[in-house]
Amino acid sequence: MKSRLLLMAAAVALGFVVSNSINADESGKKAEFKATCPMSGGPAKEASFVMHKGKKVFFCCNNCPKNFEKDPSAVSAKVHYQFAETGQMIQVACPFTGRKVNPDATVELGSAKVSFCCNNCKGKFDKTADEEKLALVFGDISKGFTLQTECPVSGKAIKVDQSVEHQGKKVYFCCGNCPKAFEKEPAKFLSKLPQFAEEKK
Repeated sequence: MKSRLLLMAAAVALGFVVSNSINADESGKKAEFKATCPMSGGPAKEASFVMHKGKKVFFCCNNCPKNFEKDPSAVSAKVHYQFAETGQMIQVACPFTGRKVNPDATVELGSAKVSFCCNNCKGKFDKTADEEKLALVFGDISKGFTLQTECPVSGKAIKVDQSVEHQGKKVYFCCGNCPKAFEKEPAKFLSKLPQFAEEKK
């Protein structure tokens, strides 16, 4: 267990930049797949995954998924980190306060970039020991991140400033027109929203 934590801490400390395998790069071509296995801390393989919270969790080998499924909550922060790496999760607010992020208060956490609302929150992050930063930012994602990446109405990429609240949770959209269709018949779209699907897990 200690060796796994050390591997993750080393990855964070190095601040290596990993390409997003799921989204296309700026040239429109599919980027090279790179992700961190939440069990070993090593490079994950695109072909080795299990579904969790409606998303793919990638692993380095065939043994890691079995160990993961015994207790997924034990590595939840590392899984959320991988979701951020692979574009399966989007930051929508400061992970500490839930307020609008300030682009000038952005840091690199391993291969993921994280923004805060102010320099006070960034300072809190900076003062935290490297081996604890992953859990600090990705342990509880309820304030700053969403697993929803697509508009439930159009299927297009969401915009963080286009949202409504439904059953106590935020639902994001691609534009200002789609919320009207959702609010008229929300049950029609709920199956497309991971923030509701995860309750069934």
